[in-house]
Amino acid sequence: MKIGEQKRTKKRTNSSEQQWKETEDRGSSFMINLIIWIILHLGRRVGRLFLYPIVFYFVISSKTRRYSRAYLQRNFTYAGKSSPNIIDIFRHYYAFSNMLLDRVYFLTGKSKAFDITLYNEEILLNQIQSKQGVVLLGSHHGNFDALRALAQQHENVKVKALMYNNDHQKINIAFEKLNPDLKNEVIEVGQPDSMIKVQAAYLNGTVIGMLADRVEHDNRTVECQFMGKSISFPSGPLLVAHLLKAPVILCFALHREANKYDIYFHLLSEKVELHRNNREEQIQKLMQQYVNTIEQHCIDYPYNWFNFYDFWSDEKAV
Repeated sequence: MKIGEQKRTKKRTNSSEQQWKETEDRGSSFMINLIIWIILHLGRRVGRLFLYPIVFYFVISSKTRRYSRAYLQRNFTYAGKSSPNIIDIFRHYYAFSNMLLDRVYFLTGKSKAFDITLYNEEILLNQIQSKQGVVLLGSHHGNFDALRALAQQHENVKVKALMYNNDHQKINIAFEKLNPDLKNEVIEVGQPDSMIKVQAAYLNGTVIGMLADRVEHDNRTVECQFMGKSISFPSGPLLVAHLLKAPVILCFALHREANKYDIYFHLLSEKVELHRNNREEQIQKLMQQYVNTIEQHCIDYPYNWFNFYDFWSDEKAV
């Protein structure tokens, strides 16, 4: 696809959007709160052991298993590996469950339980030390909450998440009970004063965090090549950066093994300024760079991909 061929059509249907929302909210409130209790009172190691029967149940019962297989098949083929088997699917689900477990620790300020390696962190820290805000783009590849470890190490790191309201999800309700201040760290998209709050936070030197790999609420989209297929990605995050005239940094916090995380920072743009005569070309080029970075991390950390729905709109997924 040539640069500039941006699509604003609604390629992602409302049913696809609802798919991943329902997927992430599976499980009863009792089970979610039980796991949280086990983690906080018996420790992370015991909690990880309890994940095995839970993950086994989801692997054999969940309809989303076909989407895990479809992703792994595409990933392994792209990386030149053999086809995934049931053990790979189990590892994929276990990685997702482990990410949720680790979120409890990050949300309750227990990041010292992890061995975290930072790559290119000076890209973000230099921006913060200049007392200038920045737009930080992440994705559902890895654990974005691991960034809290950096914020706990540096008191001058202030973060606000720009996101849609998902208060109805059981997992979010449980996490807000763990950390009541969580709502204060979020700027809700779609409210009359959303951009006013974003601009005020940015001018105050705040990191504005967004996940830019899912299309929600019929967003405007741009087409990018991802693992051999043209996929719609939201153009909204870059439009926000344009309105702020902000630098954009990519961040991916990826689980390696046991209690080890690797956090990568990549500079996407020192300042996003979109010109009217070629705005679509600029958005497509920047988003393709973002997608290329995700693609490489997916190859290096294949089980950290947490979009358990028909991401590629592949009807042949089995």
